[in-house]
Amino acid sequence: MISNYLLHARKLLYIVIFGGLVWFISFTIFPENQIIKISVGDIAPISFKAPNYIEIIDEEQTEANKESAIESVNPIYSIDSSINDSVIKGIKDMFLGVIEARTTEILIVNETDIVEEDTEPEVQIINLSKIQQIENITELLLFSTISTSTIEVLVEISNYDFQNKTNYLAQLELEAKSQANEILNKGISNENLNGVRQSIVSNPPYLDLTSDLFLLIPENRLRSAVSEIIAENLVSNQKLEEDLWSEQKQKIADSVEPVIVKFFENDLIIQEGTIVNQIQYQALDNFGYLSGESRTIQTAAIPVIFSIFLLIYFLFWRFNDSVWNNDKEFLLLLTLILIASVFLRGTSYFSQTLELDYLKYGVPISFVGVVSATLLNLRASLVLSLSSALLALAGGGNVGLFALGGILSILPSVFISEKIDRRLLRERIIYISLTQPLISFGIYFFLREDFSLFEVLITGLIGGLVSNLAAFSLITYIEAIFKITTNFRLSELADRNHPGLRYLEEKALGTFNHSLVVGTLADRASNVINANSQLARAMAYFHDLGKTENPTMFIENQFGSSNPHDNLSTYESSQIIRSHVTDGVKLAKKFKIPEIVYKGILEHHGDSIMRFFYEKEKMNNPNVEKSEFRHLGQKPTSKETVILMFADALEGACRARFLNEDADEEKIRSVIEEIFTEKISDGQLENAPITFSDIDKIKQSFQKSLEGLYHQRVMYPEISEEE
Repeated sequence: MISNYLLHARKLLYIVIFGGLVWFISFTIFPENQIIKISVGDIAPISFKAPNYIEIIDEEQTEANKESAIESVNPIYSIDSSINDSVIKGIKDMFLGVIEARTTEILIVNETDIVEEDTEPEVQIINLSKIQQIENITELLLFSTISTSTIEVLVEISNYDFQNKTNYLAQLELEAKSQANEILNKGISNENLNGVRQSIVSNPPYLDLTSDLFLLIPENRLRSAVSEIIAENLVSNQKLEEDLWSEQKQKIADSVEPVIVKFFENDLIIQEGTIVNQIQYQALDNFGYLSGESRTIQTAAIPVIFSIFLLIYFLFWRFNDSVWNNDKEFLLLLTLILIASVFLRGTSYFSQTLELDYLKYGVPISFVGVVSATLLNLRASLVLSLSSALLALAGGGNVGLFALGGILSILPSVFISEKIDRRLLRERIIYISLTQPLISFGIYFFLREDFSLFEVLITGLIGGLVSNLAAFSLITYIEAIFKITTNFRLSELADRNHPGLRYLEEKALGTFNHSLVVGTLADRASNVINANSQLARAMAYFHDLGKTENPTMFIENQFGSSNPHDNLSTYESSQIIRSHVTDGVKLAKKFKIPEIVYKGILEHHGDSIMRFFYEKEKMNNPNVEKSEFRHLGQKPTSKETVILMFADALEGACRARFLNEDADEEKIRSVIEEIFTEKISDGQLENAPITFSDIDKIKQSFQKSLEGLYHQRVMYPEISEEE
């Protein structure tokens, strides 16, 4: 359980490291555009053009337009009718005061009169003079703006009405209230109250009165008097509806369209030496020209890049792929993604810096595709293709590089696989290189770019050739760095001139020949169950390399000599036989044989019983422990080592059995069943990823191979003396 947690922790650490490296390379070593430090109001050090179309909202102008629209909204008032009534009442009271000023009441009291409680006092009404009336009215209107002239007019009309039984004062009152009501209905705010008063006084209204009154008092004096009375009583009758006004202002502000500044591709954003305004600053920021926190593309790419790497983590974990189970292969995949990012970002950077946009068609991305297809597997190549495309998109949004990154990194998988040999790879490299210009043309035609077709094709061809030949040349070194064994390496290991095989042939010829036969059996059986036949053959060739330390202790090397085991105890013999596994691993490391190959040395016997010495000891000691006669190896953990175990055991058993008797189909089948039954019942396949169907196919393959090896031979007649 703890080891499982450590595995996941290690993979996540790789993800974080490589994700950070991709981001760092994408936006620091190879930024999408030239990066500068600049602020609004600074002078532009160089000229900048728009790499693509963009729209920028002019926030300042948009806000100014909103403010202007808000200011244009007039305050919303409602008229308070109760105030209107109060104003009319004030005018009425003023005229009533004029009437009441005509007379005064005097209480008459005689010294001889006894005033009882239930009798009313005698009151005498005395008519006042005009002067007295004016004085009373003036006193009544203390602190008023009503002029003496207006008071005199009112007193004259009041006295005339009293003397002649007319109602001119009432008519004047009615006209004043009518004019005031008309003004009030229009609404008077606090702000314009004084203005309305001054306007009435300076421009007295026309009065609808009888002409007889105009004969009594000049019209101008009457108009002036009415205007003063109205102005004196006017007050503000408007109430500000703040909520409604705010709502109206908000609606107006929301209806203002944003001011948009458009930059088309190759439009000049700012000229060198000019002052940077807010719009230009925003455009530079959006295009990624600015350094620091304002670089929105770089900041936005962080979650995208790490999401891609986390997706890789979960995909390989979910499918339990061989790349997941092999740290070296997983690291190689992440390294290839990093290299793909370098190629894509570098191509984008230099095509922009050199102003040669068609250079993107020469992106050497097929390099990683060739390496992935050769050293990893198809699933890894598909993930690499998807990652390359998404990284190109996240890094700058160039559609052309997005398509090229995705297609060219998976293209090599159409022509090659991890089982290809060096000769065939050299041939397929040419096909891949010739295909890249066709892919470039398709993308160029789709994007409708205005480059020369010749430039696109030549750039694609050169880029493909350089990247693919570089991959072909470096595969051996990449293989060595990451300690990944490819078919190239396996082919070299299976070469008879390999130092390890020459050493085996020289020291233990019988074991060497045995290994060749086991290699043939393993190769054929691997093909029928889609295992790696070259790996199985290489394992078979070196599986008994340890026997070279004591070759004569093994029967295949005992040519015409006695068996040394006849003079040894079963325990001594078993220890010598056991040691060929550990000795073999030491020699494999000495000859720099890959771990995946010398794994066959460790697992070709598993921990099975050395049956001959065990049974021999059991005859003398029935209580003997099996563990004392087991090999020191490990149980097979792959299909290839399972096949090697059966092939090794079968070759030895058949050689021993058919040395003195002829083989036939049934005898061979009997040996196969015996060997398979023994190994399976002993639990040697507990850790192997193999099915019963695979086992049946392996048996059938061994049957055919052994029948061909031990076929019936024609007995030639002896040569006569005459012949």
